[in-house]
Amino acid sequence: MLCCAYASAANLVIYGASGNIGSKIVTEALNRGHNVIGVSRKPESLTVKHANFKAVKGDVTDLNSVLETIAGADAVIMSIRGNGADNSAEETVDNKASLIYIDAFKKLGAKTPRLLQTGNQATLFRNGVQGLNSGKYQEGSAFYGRVKAHQLVLDNYAATPGLKWTVLSPSGTIAPGTRTGKYRVGGDEVLVDASGKESGISQEDFAVAFIDEVEKPKAIGKRIAIGY
Repeated sequence: MLCCAYASAANLVIYGASGNIGSKIVTEALNRGHNVIGVSRKPESLTVKHANFKAVKGDVTDLNSVLETIAGADAVIMSIRGNGADNSAEETVDNKASLIYIDAFKKLGAKTPRLLQTGNQATLFRNGVQGLNSGKYQEGSAFYGRVKAHQLVLDNYAATPGLKWTVLSPSGTIAPGTRTGKYRVGGDEVLVDASGKESGISQEDFAVAFIDEVEKPKAIGKRIAIGY
């Protein structure tokens, strides 16, 4: 039996299951005994071989598809990204997906599975300045659009009372590394070490934080920073 919020395995739907971070979340969830539905427009790209894994075709920006896919899930995880038309933050997959999930919540109400989504370090603050406004990102660029989309996502969820959501933002660099099972949790501020350097996090430990939050919810209705 799992020592968590669930008496048995949780049923998880993971969008972006084939991505660098999403695939790590899939692995972490399966290794801890959960059931995973990996969603992709091209499910044949999901080659996970595990008795508790199922690949399905779905579109996170289509309401009917989302409603069909999330039915019966305990939690939904979105680890997605993509440029918007004309580099617009509003047209990114992240922003569109958040709005679609809010539409799903309006239809399902209390039956809506809890949502966890990957955020971006640029939405965190350091010394009172948000990374997005630090001058590091060129407005109008595709990168700026992707980053700003993460702020739109936070705004969208915060404006939706009753929706159970959590956004996890890596604090600093996130890259493939080692699973230590250790990390720190912060709020809207960048996590730093004793020298003041941004702590960063491995993709593997970022995935640990996701499944820990699934099993033992501590940040519903919040954005949290994850770092060392």
